[in-house]
Amino acid sequence: MGKTLILVVIAVVIGGTGHVMLSKGMRTVGDLTEAPATRVGGMVAAALSNPWLVLGVALQATFFAMYLTLLSRADVSQVLPMTALDYVVVALLARLLLAEVITPARWGGIALIIVGVLLVSRT
Repeated sequence: MGKTLILVVIAVVIGGTGHVMLSKGMRTVGDLTEAPATRVGGMVAAALSNPWLVLGVALQATFFAMYLTLLSRADVSQVLPMTALDYVVVALLARLLLAEVITPARWGGIALIIVGVLLVSRT
C-alpha cells in the first residue's frame, strides 16, 4: 500500500499541475463559447500552439499513464477516490499561480475530500 500511496501522490501532483497549466493557457486564448464563429479557428490554432496548454496536455497524459499503472496495482474503488487529492493540488496552485481566491467554504470542502481519501486509503 505504501508504494501505491506514493504513486498516487506523484500522479495527483502531476495531474493537478496539468489542470492549472490548462487553465493558465486558456486564459490567454480567451472564451471560446463567446467568440464569433469567424474567430474560433484562430483561437483553436492559438490554443494548440500555446506552451501552457501543450505542457498541460503533456502533464495530463503523464497522469493518465500513471493512473493506468495504479489500476494495475490496486482496486479502482480505492485508486479513483484517492486521486481526489488532485483538488488540494489544484487549489494550492490556482492560488499561487493564477491568483484565484479560495474561499473558506472551498477549503472546507477540500478538507472533507482529504478525510474521505484517508478513509478510503485505510480500507
